[in-house]
Amino acid sequence: MDNNKFHGIFTALVTPMDERLEVDTESLERLVEHQIAQGIQGFYVGGSTAEGFILTSEERMKVLETVIHTAKGRVTVLAHVGCISTLESIKLARHAESAGADAVSAVVPFYYKAGPQEIRDHYRSIMSSVSLPMIMYHYPGATGVQLSLDFYEDMAHSAQCIGVKFTSMNLFEMQQIRSRCGGDWIIWNGHDEVCAAGFLMGSDGAIGSTFNMMPKIFIRMYQARSANDWMNVKALQEQANSVIAHMLRFDVIPYEKHILYLQGVIRCPAVRQPLQHLTDAQKAGIAEFYASSPVLVQTGISS
Repeated sequence: MDNNKFHGIFTALVTPMDERLEVDTESLERLVEHQIAQGIQGFYVGGSTAEGFILTSEERMKVLETVIHTAKGRVTVLAHVGCISTLESIKLARHAESAGADAVSAVVPFYYKAGPQEIRDHYRSIMSSVSLPMIMYHYPGATGVQLSLDFYEDMAHSAQCIGVKFTSMNLFEMQQIRSRCGGDWIIWNGHDEVCAAGFLMGSDGAIGSTFNMMPKIFIRMYQARSANDWMNVKALQEQANSVIAHMLRFDVIPYEKHILYLQGVIRCPAVRQPLQHLTDAQKAGIAEFYASSPVLVQTGISS
């Protein structure tokens, strides 16, 4: 298997919705086309940024089908199929394979405090149901689950489990996973604000939420990293972080959708409960910041 198709900058896509809070496939198609035109190398579909745990399974399938149909094989598509239920994850994984995804990914089962053996069995059950590669999704800040280095090393022994989406600020742990699992096991950085540091600690690329609204800066960062131009990597991270610092004053997904709306990429910035609905004052503050940010303005649909 050619693992190079899994390296690079992958956008964790939002799920555009209309005023009735139904999935807006037209805006999703436009978002996919816009991202590909910007130079993104792949998509992570149905994850946290996509409001994946707020969507129904049928909606998750519809979103994935729309992305794959629109992308037409031009970029790599990773389908997040993670659920608390192993059976539901298997259902989504089988659908992802039939729809034409390049790989599946799954967050650990959370809430019921499954132990390491149960989590291992969860992943193995999903993998045995399909022939697609599996990408683990490590997000302890959301799941409350912390896995051991021995767990990662054990999972890396499976040829089907090709890597991990590492969404944690513990970059020492990232480096240790790289050391224990070897250079061929793929690590994607998951926290956009430390993407540069993730590159330095061994990540092969990044899967990011803020790439929806500013993909080019992270594409340039990856190119600089590939050229060992670390001073430029640092400078680009600082530019991206000027936007991220403002975003963190708000709820992340509503903020990103509102920026995409201002950029003319999606028709409506709606999010589902229980996510925050921005006030008029908040929208005005975001619009004012947007107008002053070349990073965001230059990513608009007409740019």
